[in-house]
Amino acid sequence: MHKYTLLYVEDDESLREQFVRVLKPKFKMIYEAKHGLEALELYTQHKPHMLIIDINLPKLNGLAVVEKIRETDTQIPIVVLSAYSDQEKLFKAVRLGLTDYLVKPVPYKKLLAVVEKMCQRCSEDDTQTIPLSNSYIWQKEEKRLYFEGENISLTKREILFLELLITQANKIVTYENIEHDIWRNDYTKDTRSALSHLIKRLRKKLAEPLFENIYGEGYRIFQH
Repeated sequence: MHKYTLLYVEDDESLREQFVRVLKPKFKMIYEAKHGLEALELYTQHKPHMLIIDINLPKLNGLAVVEKIRETDTQIPIVVLSAYSDQEKLFKAVRLGLTDYLVKPVPYKKLLAVVEKMCQRCSEDDTQTIPLSNSYIWQKEEKRLYFEGENISLTKREILFLELLITQANKIVTYENIEHDIWRNDYTKDTRSALSHLIKRLRKKLAEPLFENIYGEGYRIFQH
């Protein structure tokens, strides 16, 4: 578990210290926040692998924090802590894709079991997430490209182009292979021009370079 990081958000300092002490051996790093705004700042700065957050927080409540995070990150495992009286609020949280919720007071064994579940989820996600150069992330199952947490809208042929390069990451994929893979039965002598237009449109969507052109040979993408 030591390769993962956690953002733990709890306004009760004594309780937060107790839980962090229990969880610390399980994580590479634990970021602590005492209110909702601080939680968002730490999430944006560090992009932790998982989140444990109380519902009732000063400045910005826990559900509002989760809603904001879910706008750009649908993958991070999230566990919500609540008092028994908060049960009605949890109905609203169902649509936010929670890994679990725990009612206070939370026994240590229960917390550790849930953390184990979150780490398992992260481990499964690792096989579906491919880190690329310049902070790009490719989600294999979703066939989506992310840059710093933001999804980049792609056309069907742009997806085919990126998939082909990613399956042969760090290698040059020839123009001919790209054209045949993307256009298949529609392959003609004009596909080289169509490929040039596809690349031009795709590059306009990218904040940073993602792949490179090897003159006279083809294209290459780098996987970290």
